[in-house]
Amino acid sequence: MRRRGFVFTLDALLSLILVVVFVSGMVAIIDNTNVYTTSLREGSKYKAEDVLTTLRNVPLKELVPPEILENWSNSGVLDEPLVTPDMSPLDIIATYWATRDLFPEKNLTHKAELILGYLLNKTLEGYYYELLINNYTSSYLRKVGGDYSKAFEVSPATLTLSGYKYNQTPRGYMARAYLTRATVEREELYGWFRVLAGADDGYNVLNITRVISLPMDATPISADGKFVSRREERIDVYINNSWISRSYGQVNLNNLEDYLGKGDNIISLVFSRGSDEIGSASGTTLYIKYNSSSFSVEDPGMVKVYDVTSDRTGIMYLFETFVPGNITSINMKFEIYNIGKVRLYYGFGGDLTLLYEKDGNTNGNATIEFTDSEIKSALSNIGVTYENLSKMVFDFVVGFDAYYDDGNWYYEGDDYNDGANRERRIYGYPDSYVKIDYIPKILTTQYSIPLSVYFPYGDPRVTYDGSGLQVRYSLPENTTAWYADFWVGYRFVGYSTYQELWENDQMFYRGPLGRYAIRVAYTRLYDWMMVPGQENTFEIRMTGGSSYVRDGETRGIIKYFIQGYAGYGDVFPYLLQGYSTYRGYNLTYYYNGSSRIVEKNILVGDPPYRSISIDDLNPDTERGYAVDDAILRLFDKLNYREDSNPGEWRETPFDGSQSNPIDVDLSEEVKISFVDMGEIPGLFEPVQITLRVWRED
Repeated sequence: MRRRGFVFTLDALLSLILVVVFVSGMVAIIDNTNVYTTSLREGSKYKAEDVLTTLRNVPLKELVPPEILENWSNSGVLDEPLVTPDMSPLDIIATYWATRDLFPEKNLTHKAELILGYLLNKTLEGYYYELLINNYTSSYLRKVGGDYSKAFEVSPATLTLSGYKYNQTPRGYMARAYLTRATVEREELYGWFRVLAGADDGYNVLNITRVISLPMDATPISADGKFVSRREERIDVYINNSWISRSYGQVNLNNLEDYLGKGDNIISLVFSRGSDEIGSASGTTLYIKYNSSSFSVEDPGMVKVYDVTSDRTGIMYLFETFVPGNITSINMKFEIYNIGKVRLYYGFGGDLTLLYEKDGNTNGNATIEFTDSEIKSALSNIGVTYENLSKMVFDFVVGFDAYYDDGNWYYEGDDYNDGANRERRIYGYPDSYVKIDYIPKILTTQYSIPLSVYFPYGDPRVTYDGSGLQVRYSLPENTTAWYADFWVGYRFVGYSTYQELWENDQMFYRGPLGRYAIRVAYTRLYDWMMVPGQENTFEIRMTGGSSYVRDGETRGIIKYFIQGYAGYGDVFPYLLQGYSTYRGYNLTYYYNGSSRIVEKNILVGDPPYRSISIDDLNPDTERGYAVDDAILRLFDKLNYREDSNPGEWRETPFDGSQSNPIDVDLSEEVKISFVDMGEIPGLFEPVQITLRVWRED
């Protein structure tokens, strides 16, 4: 069998996003003029160079599916914070190689093999290959069945990694810095799903209770609520078992912060004295601003069912749900009392489709479950996939002793079986829930700090054009967008209106307006959406029909993360000022408080501490200090509102200075920790990586 080389093309790299960003490293192609014919050799070595350049310069997170990254993070293959998915694969491998003797228990050699083996197998599918790291190879780093020594033509490329500095051997220290804790101002917007029951000539009472959980150290700053009824019936609002207010049609409440506290807060809406349907209508929302040092966030995939009691009739419950990622499974569980029939509908456009009907118990408790296999199969029968549901909000509606027909809901005990008046209850979370598993679009760590952009009613950034709306917003640089969530006041008129969603003049969704639409939510589906460091524009456009967005009846929130972590940076000749007499700093910096700029101090590293001002740090790569640079890179991320020089942490005024204060309050018990790499000898020895590629006929 004759073996020959081939001209490499980009056909083996279709799965990669080739972004050439020269962060570090040096590619040196070994000239083998005595072995290869000129025409074949030139094409082959360019291809081999492309492969190594990609693995050197493209972040791992852009080359590997999110589910694989999550698995690697959970299993320790990605040994964070030693490495992160933002690093290129070869950066990660060089780090593992440089530190494997320091941490033998971590088995870093094998972790490097697993990462490279996966990437090579995906990248060079159909070809034989072998990769060597300082002349080391293994079965993970070569194609099974391949033997380059038997090949007539082989194209190698060699890349020399000089630490973390492009084309330069490290000469000193590197440092990373991270927060042990921080207090931030957080904002949450809670919307209510539509929950309705029959009025039964004014005799029925419907109680909708939900628990809103704030962090255990939360201090509420401000809060307001808008609570809307379906048909102008009476609403009584209770917070933590205290009656707050009562009105017909709508209750608007300000200054609710004194009624709220840390931990669980119980919000009850009681609807009564109605004439047709009673319950929570579109536009019911609660806004809370609070301070907390907790970085935890609620999972949008865990939909916490409200505790609902209807004194006399059946109940309709709308779930207009959304998750910021690709859906993999949906499961529902309902603990119920005195409910005989439970019907699950899927809503799209102006109508609902019955998926399942299950029996409950008209005289006692019962458990009703709709499993993932049942839901997926029922949706498939009507041509709907989980991929269809992953771009925007989607509707499931559940009838508890209630059914839908031709645009109307019918409630047992009122519209049919009029004598079946009895108390019915849906037990709230954790007894009842809708669990949506999904692959998230972003990865978060213990250092991810949740923040948001809030749009209240009447915000000038939100404008209306008579049918739709436009939202203008900006996200700080160096942030990670999570998702947008707008609770929209629609007026549904007929079935022919289509809703289009646009971001930065490009449409990302189009579909018929849902009959029960109350919400628009989306995540960053494409790179041109939710772009940090620029003004973005989100639009709802209506086409056809007469439905529209009501002026001034929308408020929303956009959630994003900043990182309380700065990874290893450049190489510096010195570690920190006064080292080794001092092992850390007592740093004076400035914080942008709610009413004024506040001078504060924070400990960095370990004692003994040197007292130093933020203005005295020296991040110069030729004469400066690794820890100084790490602090300023961290502070640059914590300065997200009005940074004088975003992304330019080495430029004065420094982030955290009096004229450029940071926006995160670092309380007294907070400390900045740093880890240096100055004592790792292997790091300063170049790591040589050789890739040999060939094909056999």
